[in-house]
Amino acid sequence: MRIDLQCEGIEGPQGLRDYVARKMRMAIGRFRDHIQWARIKVADVNGPRGGVDKRCVVQLRLRNRPDVIFAITELEARSAVDRAAERVAQVLVRRLGRHRRAAKAPVAPLGLVAT
Repeated sequence: MRIDLQCEGIEGPQGLRDYVARKMRMAIGRFRDHIQWARIKVADVNGPRGGVDKRCVVQLRLRNRPDVIFAITELEARSAVDRAAERVAQVLVRRLGRHRRAAKAPVAPLGLVAT
């Protein structure tokens, strides 16, 4: 699985890059076999004007399933990354967990009906 990371207009990109990579690897680690690639973009939306303007956009290309795409906006970049990592984990559990449960559903033998 490849992780592409872009940081635009954020101070201290190297420390932030390491932080983002670590948080996202932890969030998607157990699902890495189901993910072709991940693209994370952290940007300062409003520039020097201030405000709630640090955005973390996440796009995951899943194998044999629709992409996962969402954005989180916070006052600080690390807060946006933290919330995005939590959301990634939740979305993957729902999407991939649902598929696993359906695959493991018990099948009634021929001629018998489960009640």
